[in-house]
Amino acid sequence: MLASNLRVSHHRDVVLLATLAAAATVLFIAYISRMHAVTHDVFHEMALARAWLESGEFPKNDVFAYTPTVAPTVHHEWGTGLILYWSSAVSPLGMDGLMALKFSLVAALGLLLYRVARNAGAHPIVFALTLPIVLPLMWVGFATLRAQLFTLVFLAAQMLMIQSDWRGRRAWVLLWIPMYLAWLNLHAGFVVGLGMLGFHAMERIVDGWYRGENVFKRNWHLVALLPIVGVGLLCNPWGWDYAPYLMRAITMERPTILEWKPLWYTYDPLTSLIAFGVSVFMIGYVAKYRRWSRLRGWLFCVLAAYMALKHIRHGSLYAVVWLAWMPAWLTPTPFGHAIVDWVQQQRIGVIRVCRYLAIGCSAFAIWNTFWHASLPTTLAASSYCFPSDAIHYLKSHSVHGNMMTPFHCGAYVSWKLYPDVKVSLDGRYEVAFAEHVMPDHQRFYEGKLGWESVLTQYDHDLILVPQDAAIRDKLYTSTTSKLPGWNLVYQDSSFAILANKDFELPYVDRR
Repeated sequence: MLASNLRVSHHRDVVLLATLAAAATVLFIAYISRMHAVTHDVFHEMALARAWLESGEFPKNDVFAYTPTVAPTVHHEWGTGLILYWSSAVSPLGMDGLMALKFSLVAALGLLLYRVARNAGAHPIVFALTLPIVLPLMWVGFATLRAQLFTLVFLAAQMLMIQSDWRGRRAWVLLWIPMYLAWLNLHAGFVVGLGMLGFHAMERIVDGWYRGENVFKRNWHLVALLPIVGVGLLCNPWGWDYAPYLMRAITMERPTILEWKPLWYTYDPLTSLIAFGVSVFMIGYVAKYRRWSRLRGWLFCVLAAYMALKHIRHGSLYAVVWLAWMPAWLTPTPFGHAIVDWVQQQRIGVIRVCRYLAIGCSAFAIWNTFWHASLPTTLAASSYCFPSDAIHYLKSHSVHGNMMTPFHCGAYVSWKLYPDVKVSLDGRYEVAFAEHVMPDHQRFYEGKLGWESVLTQYDHDLILVPQDAAIRDKLYTSTTSKLPGWNLVYQDSSFAILANKDFELPYVDRR
């Protein structure tokens, strides 16, 4: 009987469940421990927060770039930037403050997901054993530190509220409203939350109609949220301008950004596609053994699966939704019963394996210094490294001007050199820049046909060149510039700087 399987009061069951929980937790920490390198998004978010706090006026238009930008520049992650600035630049922990914030959010997410799963009837054993299935899909959301992590936490919290709604409680609305206002100022992923809430409303309407209930009387509180959602969209620094930006961002194609490509373009496509296939197969499996009316949230879960397959960046959204709901869907099925029975029958062996797994994962996480935020500054460390030494060179010579920058470097340059140096491109992409700016930069750094025109199209004073860029050999030799009117002024093992001939800068070679 399932009821007997769900009992966890026996001492051996408590030990078993605690060991499984510890192993699952350490496994997850080990998985994300490799993602300790700070992402470039952190720097343009913090740079915006600093510019606001230092000037006393919120910059609604771009202040960091000299290339064509959109106006107004709606930076939907401005709230995240403020939190990151306080956690890192102001905090005595420095960059490690990002890790403290990251793991606080991860802990909140884990607790919320477990609570959602248990509320729906998931057995703890099933919850622990389903986690590894979707791990390969999660990596995008757990980099250090992306605004998307706030969305994952808010999604889990909203699923808990939706469960409360199914129980006939409506007080959750009073918690949802301030969460919504905070969410839309931290990350545009709040749109996913609205989508989930919309699907929940449709489910309740269909369920009420099927039961012959008064649909409006049952769902008036959800209808009442509609004007609040509309008015809430105005509660941001840009007011009315936020909504048009949002529509543009949602419908915009991003063929040049890797994380917006389909799942099979990810860093480990085979493992990711296998994990995705297994997760989708399990949705079909539970649908076979349970009525769709008992699989609350299934339609949104299927939509999230489609989004994850279409765009790599949505993998973590799907994984979180799946992990919250699948354990409860699976627990009452024959396979769910079999899993729980087998694990309980093999207590000693399972506990032993979990302990070894926890030890191994702990060693791996410690070896990766999971508690420490790193800043890759050489190509040997990462192909997306930051030009720390090159920036030190520019600072030491008090350089002022416009510098052409690759996509992943611009925000770091702004963080270190603004307002003395403005950049041509950074990771804000559709947030700040005209649509042709990114393709122009790709054409230049990849050395494609017409790259020369990019030099005259914009008002560059300096050019930052990664040493592994395809354009490198067309720009300079080992020690001399090949471009008329430009001088090679700096080199290290990862970056070089070319300066307009009007700049009198000494040549420094730190290779």
